Amino acid sequence: MRADLSHNDILVGRLRLVAEACGATVYSEQPVQIANTTCYADLVVEKDGRRIVSAAEQSCRRVDNDVRKAVALGAQLLLIVTPDSFTAQSCRRRLRRHPPLVAKIKVIACPLGAALEILRQALDASRSQPALGAPLPRTQP
Repeated sequence: MRADLSHNDILVGRLRLVAEACGATVYSEQPVQIANTTCYADLVVEKDGRRIVSAAEQSCRRVDNDVRKAVALGAQLLLIVTPDSFTAQSCRRRLRRHPPLVAKIKVIACPLGAALEILRQALDASRSQPALGAPLPRTQP
């Protein structure tokens, strides 16, 4: 096992359950090459052509690595999940110091409860909302 109980069962495990309940394909410990080094993304979630990378963090030390992994995996959303709001705030401060991203990726750092809802909405939105640039369906009066 690569991480402790809190990381795997509580943070990552609950995200996995929500993603699977929404009909997404979920990969745990997904390998990704960064600068000739193999790293692992905690959770990669795919649904309807959309890729979400989730990283569980108990401090802000590794958020720069999380961003690099998500970009390398071609994610549209990086969801950094923390055990509490204090840690999430520390992660957001660290991310503000991160160099601007070339890739189009949204990065959100938040506690588990908010992350579960954001993931659920993102996965439901991929099914219920039209693709960008697609015409809106007409409604009958």
